[in-house]
Amino acid sequence: MKKVLALLTALICLAGLCAALAEERVPREDTLYVTTDVVGAETVFRRYDESFYDAPSDQPGTVVKIRYEATVYETSPIRKILYVYLPYGYDASRQYNIIYYTHGAEAHAEDLIQSAYYKNALDNMIAQGVCEPFIFVFPSYFNDYRKKSGEVVELWPRELLHDIMPLIESTYSTYAETADEAGFAASRAHRAFNGYSRGSLITWGMIGELADYAQWFLPFSGPALGFDASADDQFAYMSGVMETLRGKEIFIYSACGGTEDSAYPMTEMIARMIADTDHFSYGRDPGTNNLYFCLTEFPHSSTFGRFMMYNAFEVIFR
Repeated sequence: MKKVLALLTALICLAGLCAALAEERVPREDTLYVTTDVVGAETVFRRYDESFYDAPSDQPGTVVKIRYEATVYETSPIRKILYVYLPYGYDASRQYNIIYYTHGAEAHAEDLIQSAYYKNALDNMIAQGVCEPFIFVFPSYFNDYRKKSGEVVELWPRELLHDIMPLIESTYSTYAETADEAGFAASRAHRAFNGYSRGSLITWGMIGELADYAQWFLPFSGPALGFDASADDQFAYMSGVMETLRGKEIFIYSACGGTEDSAYPMTEMIARMIADTDHFSYGRDPGTNNLYFCLTEFPHSSTFGRFMMYNAFEVIFR
């Protein structure tokens, strides 16, 4: 009888321990930062519980390395590598939203997704219902991968459209019924382009090039032109792009770090864009707005893009 009681006591303690561990996997409430005096309009930044979101998830996604040939260059084909993040429980019988990422000047394709903090954050965002399960693609515009050189940035949108997107969306299940321009155009509401630093600059440029094939553009910590370009020139460029896209449903969710972020001067460009109500409608409602800006508190590092992505999911694919 004593052995039975001891066993029952042990089971009760084990159940209590399991319950306590389960409680530990509940994130604390976000820390909310609201500013109105930087870009002339309200910006909202929700900083998540890092002890939860940056920790390993019990529902981890997988990362797949894919070799392919880029065919859009004069010296083509060029052998290249990209990485694909697939959500936990990826199921080829269902459809997934998809995001294509463009890295910064000193990065490789795999750097961001191989950051434990970044991947853990994606895993936990999906597990917590912050966003629906999605596919994330990490290619590189460098043609000489090891030396981080040989890029032809003006051809990068063509490589995405003609080489990368058909490969990925014929291999994995997205909302594109066909992995061609017609299929991409029909499914554009389920596709986003994201970039950080120099990749953000490239992403701003993609708006004019690829808006037929994606509704969502997420340029993080990088202006629309060079880092040394004036706010007036940046604004003039983007208002011109938006004029050519008048009437097309797109949404720009931009973000930047705080004053220690080398891209912080882009806030002047954003302020001018917000004031231009002829081309931009500022707010977080994709049904009526086409621009929002999230101002975080971080210095310039692509891994902090996980916080920006967390905030962007309040808007994109909604």
